[in-house]
Amino acid sequence: MDIHALHGRDILVTGGAGFIGSHLIEALIDHGATVTTLDHRPADHAPNLALVSERVKKLQFDLTSGPPTDIVARGQYHCIFHLSGSAQVEASIKMPAWDLARNTMGTVNLLEALRNGAPQTGVVFTSSAVVFAGGDETPIKEDDATHPTTPYGVSKLASERYIAVYARLFGLRTTTARLFSVYGPRLQKQIVYDFMRKLAADPERLDIFGNGTETRDMSYVGDVVRGLILIAQEAKMSGEAYNLASGTHVTTRHLAEQVADSFGATPDLRLTGSAHVGDTKYWHADTSRIRALGYQPQTDLATGIGQTVAWFKSISEGHELTPSPKRTAS
Repeated sequence: MDIHALHGRDILVTGGAGFIGSHLIEALIDHGATVTTLDHRPADHAPNLALVSERVKKLQFDLTSGPPTDIVARGQYHCIFHLSGSAQVEASIKMPAWDLARNTMGTVNLLEALRNGAPQTGVVFTSSAVVFAGGDETPIKEDDATHPTTPYGVSKLASERYIAVYARLFGLRTTTARLFSVYGPRLQKQIVYDFMRKLAADPERLDIFGNGTETRDMSYVGDVVRGLILIAQEAKMSGEAYNLASGTHVTTRHLAEQVADSFGATPDLRLTGSAHVGDTKYWHADTSRIRALGYQPQTDLATGIGQTVAWFKSISEGHELTPSPKRTAS
């Protein structure tokens, strides 16, 4: 990956005030890019952007309201990283139409604006492993059958299909990155944060959802950011998809043990045996396609968890912890 290739380039990040988006913006700025973030809420005081607030242009626009034609029509952006949308699985089950609008309609509106005004702008869309059914320990390939089990998975898959169709039918330069389980500083939800929050409340006991043999393909956010930038630089941009993951899997029990060790705790691990609707037991990505572009994760699990725990402790000392939110894609 040529870190100088983005120097001086104008880049748009939708959902830039979010967890992954904020880390991506920091990396792009470090690469010398000129970055604009597009969020449906005001990002002027977004805590995730605190380190780069004065160096990023902030725009507010709700992609569900229509195509952002005036924003992208001049074709000034070299690339758009499309991260905005919803990752709330339970909300998608309760409000499928809302989830469809936030994810699929927002994506189509962005594509329409590009089709009509800036067809040469590249788009990297972030999707999710939930488009697959999973279910066994066989590594999942990009061309494997897709069987989403929640409305969230359906809306992500539909967005992927639009990304591909707009490339084939209209010649847009698009590609999809399918993210598996991403963790790191600033993420205040999902399994790693849940373990840390529980240990902060009671270091003597740690409940593990399920039976502990479930697996997750965990990627540190810094590696995911490097993967997204690599895709923007090296992908064919013809509507294809890439699994963006570590390519290894870890059981939830081992993950809990790793978090506890980094936390300096030796809790009694208790397995609940429970499962959420739509949960998949095993996640393990085949990463051959993205590795062919030159992708190589740089952060091992112990290092990544250690950095995440250090961040967690830095924000939680003397402050009330954020309760675990309703379930999101992990």
